[in-house]
Amino acid sequence: MRRTMLALAGLLAPAVLSAQLPDPSPRALALGGAYTSLARGYEAVAWNPAMLSATGRPGFTIGLPHLNLELGSNTYSWKDFRTYANHFLSDADKQYLLGQIGLDDSVLTVRNITGITPIGLSIGSFAFAAGTAGDVDLSLGRDAVELALYGNAGRTGVGEFFTARGSRGRGWAATTLAGSFSHAFRIPAGRLSVGVTYKKIYGHGLARANETSSSFGINPSFAVTAAGHAIYTNYQTGYDPQGLGDILSGQGTPGTGYGVDIGGVLQLGGRAMTLSAVLVNAAGSMTWDPSRFAYERATFQVSQNANGNVQDTLIRTTLQTETQIAADPIARAYRDSILANSGFAKVLRVGVALRSGALSLSAGGQLRLKEGLDRQAAQQVSGGAEYRLLGLVPIRVGAASDFKSLILSGGTGISLLGLNIDISAAHIGGSDRPGVIFGVGAGLIW
Repeated sequence: MRRTMLALAGLLAPAVLSAQLPDPSPRALALGGAYTSLARGYEAVAWNPAMLSATGRPGFTIGLPHLNLELGSNTYSWKDFRTYANHFLSDADKQYLLGQIGLDDSVLTVRNITGITPIGLSIGSFAFAAGTAGDVDLSLGRDAVELALYGNAGRTGVGEFFTARGSRGRGWAATTLAGSFSHAFRIPAGRLSVGVTYKKIYGHGLARANETSSSFGINPSFAVTAAGHAIYTNYQTGYDPQGLGDILSGQGTPGTGYGVDIGGVLQLGGRAMTLSAVLVNAAGSMTWDPSRFAYERATFQVSQNANGNVQDTLIRTTLQTETQIAADPIARAYRDSILANSGFAKVLRVGVALRSGALSLSAGGQLRLKEGLDRQAAQQVSGGAEYRLLGLVPIRVGAASDFKSLILSGGTGISLLGLNIDISAAHIGGSDRPGVIFGVGAGLIW
């Protein structure tokens, strides 16, 4: 059973990196995501381009690599994985682990969301950033988890069997190059800044897999049947860039798209109060090349008769061209289902920040206007606080809720002679998607 827990924990291994902004800022993570009114320099590209011309902005910034990694499950907490991984499971342990998967949920899902910003740059009211990210989740049906924990000992009666019903997987990967510009105006109420970000998106991969039918039984005879299908972007065809220019123009990438973010910032009393709003993907689209998909369908059967003879059969269908997929009704419908929601979310964010000396307080709200590949919450509220100890060591705490989960976060770092190094962590609690998030990054800010 030790190997079983290693296998389950292994599903949380980091996914292929690649993505659409937002920026994986460790400072934003520590503040619970209440960052629309606080983003600085290159961070404004992802959070609110209008902050590039806000009062108190840095004149020049360079973003060194930033990384966020989210690990989680719909069933098990981070504490569960730490407790039971590399651990021999007793009967009580097995009962607990299986009992966490409610019959109404029927599946164990684990997820990995990774985001990295390798470089960012801002000069005055102009900024540029490159971001890459990936999202993978895998699900195992409750029967499959029970079989992994107990073997087949629990269902040996005539006609009793296990299934893998509900087992599935999905993932995507993309890279975004983004540029921002902002301009400020003096108005009677204070200082108004407006900004825009243009994003060029390169989709690296899109995939989905589902179990379609399965059974495992031993009485009256041993018999296993498993069937499923998968569709994924295929790099064996259609990828032939001839140089850097082709790569930057998207030549050979399975998906291409663009997005436009529009933001505004109103500052009152100098920097004492900052009000902000940003519409993420106010305009944009994402297109995946249908000729770059491959489809596979397979049925595997193993049986043993009364004489002990074993027979196995594998029926496999592989379709690697657009014409082949279009001619197969099942493959075509499956491909169309994944393409139906293959863009990125449109989101409205608002925020407020209050500053007094070394203390900054922030709050924000989010409303998803359109769903996308990136798992943006339908609605979310957040708040955070930062205190700069001696002006060198920031202490940050934050909280956010989408009314299903509660995220508690914190972080620290050091700021010396323009060099900023930040680390942060967050715990996701509640019934929707327990997990943890880690963030680390560095930058030069003057």
